[in-house]
Amino acid sequence: MKTNLFFPIVAAALFLAACEDDYRNYPAGYDRMYYATFDYEADDQGNPTLSNRTITVDRASTELIELPVKFLSETERGYDIEVRLYVRNSPWFLRQMGVMKPPRNEFSTPDSLAVPGVDFHILDSDKRVMTPVRRDTLTWYSIRFPRARKGVEKLYVELLNNEDFDHVRCAWLTLSVNRIDPASEETLHATALNHDAGTYRIYSLSRCYYRRLNIQ
Repeated sequence: MKTNLFFPIVAAALFLAACEDDYRNYPAGYDRMYYATFDYEADDQGNPTLSNRTITVDRASTELIELPVKFLSETERGYDIEVRLYVRNSPWFLRQMGVMKPPRNEFSTPDSLAVPGVDFHILDSDKRVMTPVRRDTLTWYSIRFPRARKGVEKLYVELLNNEDFDHVRCAWLTLSVNRIDPASEETLHATALNHDAGTYRIYSLSRCYYRRLNIQ
């Protein structure tokens, strides 16, 4: 029995020593890399799973749509972490997602695109309307995690019953600026960035980084 316990004890000791060594055996900057994803949802068997998905709702619905964002971290810091929830409707992004292409080009005009403040609001965990940040060609909502503590921030989508259009209006709510390409480690690292704050970087997970919102 003592022999059987020897290797797990040694492995645990080595793991703790590595943690105390402040990530010395990891690539430079590893301790300043964090991850964000949409929170787990249950599959048909009730098991927690991470997945990208489409949410289809009636524009006249008054029910709030939960949008929980999960921040992954094991080390507290002396600063807060910002995770960005992007509204991605640009032609470039939609072509990357494969939804704007000949012959249909269904999202080639603004009539097809849901707009924050016109078609929907994003609400914070206290159900207050959040104000999006608009800079250059990007629009996002800022979510703060104090002292880099891991946790889940539950946001909500509130529909505004925009009746100016009689067809489906769509928006892509994402935790990555780009369409994530998991084909290789290099493409994954290059496309999964949420944002680079200088002192830290946030990445998202390819399995669960977007919610397509269809308002019909």
